[in-house]
Amino acid sequence: LGCKYNNFGIHGTGLATATDSLAVIRKYVFEEKTVPPERLLAALEADFKNDPELKDLLRKEAPKMGQDIDWVDSIGTDLLDSFDKALEGRHNERGGIYRAGTGTAMYYIWHARDLGATPDGRTAEENIPANYSPSLFMQQKGPISVIKSFSKPHLQRVINGGPLTLKFDQTVFSNEESIRKLGMLVKTFITL
Repeated sequence: LGCKYNNFGIHGTGLATATDSLAVIRKYVFEEKTVPPERLLAALEADFKNDPELKDLLRKEAPKMGQDIDWVDSIGTDLLDSFDKALEGRHNERGGIYRAGTGTAMYYIWHARDLGATPDGRTAEENIPANYSPSLFMQQKGPISVIKSFSKPHLQRVINGGPLTLKFDQTVFSNEESIRKLGMLVKTFITL
């Protein structure tokens, strides 16, 4: 039957894209009612070519996971909880279990190629974020808000990978004080 451990990990791609898309629908379609569902659906079907103003609103102004907005982050938490629960108790053909994860390997590139436009303002085939990371066009408040948002989900349940990917300018590594501050940032994420 194979190795001692026969568990299979499932890569969960697109958490931020899904979270941000559901946040858009909740805020603009249902709560504020400023974007009629027909307008959003037409824009998605046309890859936003017929409604660049809506695309800009959704990309640049809509709330996103990573901005430390509790109601948005709770959507991400619910999605990860659902992902984990969908695999709970399921066994693979080798007798092991399936484990949910947020590590994407290279799947985020391949999945984006087959994904149409999304309600968060992402156009068809445009990249989705790698691993456990915020949207590529999120208006950042800084790394602390990203860390706070991405530490809220129940990560102990999605243990098949899941690096929080943050990119910093090379100048961050130019002196000892900057490196120490970066270390403090990593420790903050681990602590949260």
